[in-house]
Amino acid sequence: SPGGPDSQGGRVGQGNPSSPSGPAAPRPAREGGISETGIRALLVPVPDASPIPPVDAPGSVLPGRPEAARPRVRTPQAAPEPEHGAPCRSCGTLNAPGRHFCRSCATLLDDTAPEAAEGPYAGQRPRLHHNRTRWITRAVVAAVIVAAVVGGIIGGPPAARAVQDHFADRVPVAPATWRASHSGPHHGVKLAFDGYSNTWWGTGYSGNSDGQYLEAGFGQPTNLLNIVITPGASGRTPQAADPARPREFDLIVTDSAGKQHISQHRLNDGGAQSISAAVRDAMTVRLVLHTAYGATDEKQVAIAELEFFGRSAG
Repeated sequence: SPGGPDSQGGRVGQGNPSSPSGPAAPRPAREGGISETGIRALLVPVPDASPIPPVDAPGSVLPGRPEAARPRVRTPQAAPEPEHGAPCRSCGTLNAPGRHFCRSCATLLDDTAPEAAEGPYAGQRPRLHHNRTRWITRAVVAAVIVAAVVGGIIGGPPAARAVQDHFADRVPVAPATWRASHSGPHHGVKLAFDGYSNTWWGTGYSGNSDGQYLEAGFGQPTNLLNIVITPGASGRTPQAADPARPREFDLIVTDSAGKQHISQHRLNDGGAQSISAAVRDAMTVRLVLHTAYGATDEKQVAIAELEFFGRSAG
């Protein structure tokens, strides 16, 4: 009935939330139409997953490396002003005693400072310094050659012949006859003209044999240029047991006109040596001894070979 205990606007079996008979079951909360239990069911569990670090947690870093200390930059400071010294005559800056150049404008402060050599300006080619001595030498040589040529033309045949003989080709000239003032035993005069340097002519007298001579004659006039003499017993270096060797002598060349051309000469001790004897139309050549190397009372002066060279006919 409406007035009964079951007539309070509800059905039998439904509890009243405000009824003190018992607490009502909580209702699941809804979020966008899906319950919280449904959301948790959709999550897939990840085994051993690392927890997500919070935003404010520091990240992982490598071990630190030692860094070299950075150089300290110093602020440039102006040099202290000297208290004593002479002012620069160009800019007036005060300079300490003992300076040669201004510390501000580099002007020379006194006349005792060494002056730097001034080089060529930018873009300027330095001048070449020619060796004047070399050019003077060349000029002198050229003048001598020109003088010789001009002298040969103006001076006549003798000067011209001298120039020709100087540049002429030389050929050996064999003597037709030979003779000597005296000869030693087994060392006759022929041995000085046989073409062998291991045979020799000896004077046959001890000492210097001063005045003894050796002479060769030509069968016809010969344009003689020079003579080669091999002193001593051979062309090798003289030995203590060898005979004496000629040192000073006269050379007398007689031409076809009977004129004698006399010259004095001095030899070195040992080895074949050439002597100039330029004579046109030579007929005989005589070598007159005066002094000798290694002369003793037991040794005679020896000449191994006497050779003559003349101007080539070609």
